[in-house]
Amino acid sequence: MSLEIKHIENSLSLLNRKWKIKKFDERKVIFFTQKFKLTYLIAKLLTIREVKEDSVVSFLNPDINLNIPDPFNLKDMKKAVKRVIKSLENNEKIGIIADYDVDGSTSAAILFKFLRHYTSKISLKIPNRLLDGYGPNLKIMNEMKKNNVGLIFTLDCGTTSNGIIDNKDYSNIDKIIIDHHLTDKNLPNVHSIINPNRDDESGNYKEMAAVGVTFLFLMALRKELRLSILFNKFKEPNLLSFLDLVALGTVCDIVNLKSYNRVFVKKGLEIIHKRHHKGIAKLIDNSKISSSPTSIDLGFKVGPQINAASRLDDSSLASKFLITNDNKIIESISRKLFLLNEKRKLIENKIFNEANLQAINQRDSNYILVYGNDWHPGVLGIVASKISDLYFKPAIVISFINDFGIGSARSIEGLDLGKIILNAKNKNILINGGGHSMAAGLKISINNLDRFNSFLKKSFKIYDLTIYQRIDEYDSVISVNELNTELVENLEILQPFGKGNPEPSFILTDIKIDSIKYIKDKHILIFFQNDIGNKIKGICFNAKGTILGDHLEKYKKFNFLISCNLSIDKFSRDFSPQIVIKDILKID
Repeated sequence: MSLEIKHIENSLSLLNRKWKIKKFDERKVIFFTQKFKLTYLIAKLLTIREVKEDSVVSFLNPDINLNIPDPFNLKDMKKAVKRVIKSLENNEKIGIIADYDVDGSTSAAILFKFLRHYTSKISLKIPNRLLDGYGPNLKIMNEMKKNNVGLIFTLDCGTTSNGIIDNKDYSNIDKIIIDHHLTDKNLPNVHSIINPNRDDESGNYKEMAAVGVTFLFLMALRKELRLSILFNKFKEPNLLSFLDLVALGTVCDIVNLKSYNRVFVKKGLEIIHKRHHKGIAKLIDNSKISSSPTSIDLGFKVGPQINAASRLDDSSLASKFLITNDNKIIESISRKLFLLNEKRKLIENKIFNEANLQAINQRDSNYILVYGNDWHPGVLGIVASKISDLYFKPAIVISFINDFGIGSARSIEGLDLGKIILNAKNKNILINGGGHSMAAGLKISINNLDRFNSFLKKSFKIYDLTIYQRIDEYDSVISVNELNTELVENLEILQPFGKGNPEPSFILTDIKIDSIKYIKDKHILIFFQNDIGNKIKGICFNAKGTILGDHLEKYKKFNFLISCNLSIDKFSRDFSPQIVIKDILKID
């Protein structure tokens, strides 16, 4: 085994990646095992995730009753709450403008569901992703003004909407921004901005999604409502019942699942398991999730159905779906969301295949620039992400309609693509463009495409070539002979998984493959054998016709190390371990 481990650091896997085993403090691991009565592996994983001694208990057993955030630590919270209570007391019309993604839709849902306990005068508007773009726009603001709305919320947007939300034409309308996006010192001139990532803000809430910040606002509002004349007039909402939506938005916005976020998601998953929210339960059924849903299920199966609405159709469908309790509406919209998501997959796959034909010829370049005519703008970001991940290079995907193109760009760690796109805009190479280091958007004239390509070549030359070598880090090396149900069940105590607490990853040794078979002519099911003759199942998804699949088919010719995640095979009677294969490294 020691020879195999030495081989890891000096070799490339079949997917052309270097494997690296994460370092950890052995003394701390032993201390954790003794103090908290943990297995060595769990203590090691906690140490690798930099969970501190005083946080171990709350990390393993997150309890919202023992870890309640104070919403009034955020700037503008007090005055925003007072303004809303005044609005409710005066029976004023309230407007809500929310982003169209899962975070924005869940934020809109919990605010709307809370406020309707006190008023029916609520107007919800979601910008159209394809026609309006991100954030508040003049069309929606004019509608609010025409309808005599006195107070407007912007959720998961608004922080950078200078000149729109604070336009002098809407000076008679107060605005409250609830957001989590990064800001600069030049904030919109509005009534209140509740944003833990304000330039002048400090505290422990910076990692929250917008739905988490909205939940904090509702906590503060409920507390103050209890002191107002409205308290005895209306039935108070149960805030804990909103945590299923908070969990969904938090997971799908890929924020760190530590501290309060971990508490929200853990409790929210418990509520989701009880199927209190009819809409979420329906999307889970659509996804054919047969066991208790996990954070991974929310991020990869439930969330994409909600996002499909804005990518291909009506951006407001998602928030309507998450707000309603009407069974007929839930059935109708859930069916539409499912079909839209299936359609999205087909469109995405078609565009990806066309784009990849161009990308293959650029695999030796420092970046990948692909384009086509009439590619659906709603999936460009997903295609760019897939190409960037496949080749481990920055990827820019542009769709041209007539002489103008819109594009999405995705980057790799250590390379600031947003800055490059912004520089191209400032040099008038792009009509518009911007974003952050890992993701950006752009608009370009077809006449400037060659100029843009030349600019990119020059811009990417400054980066050292070592930045393009993908290094995948793994938590531990483990033998097939160590695998058993108890070990894999132990890993479950680290749930929920997500950013900041990734699903544990392993390098598997002592591999003996007994046989393989195909599932649906695309997945490969592998039967491993341990030293005592037990067979353990593994699966490599979408492997047929790939380099991984080709080598697995010829398993008798090679010796392997396998990178994988471990899970319980919930379809087997004995809930045995299952190996989910990610990559393979050949050894002599």
